[in-house]
Amino acid sequence: MNRLPVTIDTIVTQCQATDQVDRVYIEWFEINKRRLTRNTLSGKMILMQLEQGQEWHHGDALYHNGELQAIVAVKPTLAIRFNPSDLVQLADFGYFVGNRHLPIFQVDQLQSLHLPYDGRLYEQIAAKYGASVQLEEAILLSENRIRQQLKNSRKHEN
Repeated sequence: MNRLPVTIDTIVTQCQATDQVDRVYIEWFEINKRRLTRNTLSGKMILMQLEQGQEWHHGDALYHNGELQAIVAVKPTLAIRFNPSDLVQLADFGYFVGNRHLPIFQVDQLQSLHLPYDGRLYEQIAAKYGASVQLEEAILLSENRIRQQLKNSRKHEN
């Protein structure tokens, strides 16, 4: 039996939702995908579409004909957490992982950083930085990406 997905026609960015609202989960690396078809936790199939240059945010409310269908939630994922002991170690880490083309996410007002898990990279940085590196489940949000924060700060300067 083919079910047609409910087409989302309105997106309200990062609204405050309650636990009673249905959720639709996406992976951290899917935030820029323009068209996604997903099942909500309750099993409802929805079609989500973004305008060019937009991205999904944790907490986006998805509406169809004025009725709230679900809230977007970014799935937790395995991440590498780096807790630098000082600014020199932070700079060395930035240089070391700079060519890996992995996004770096801010944690705790730049006291720590998250990287998406990469097995070979984890082995290398664990050997190099020891106790400053741990694995943990984390929600990698676009607003915490260092590159995104740099772009936003440059916009505000001009």
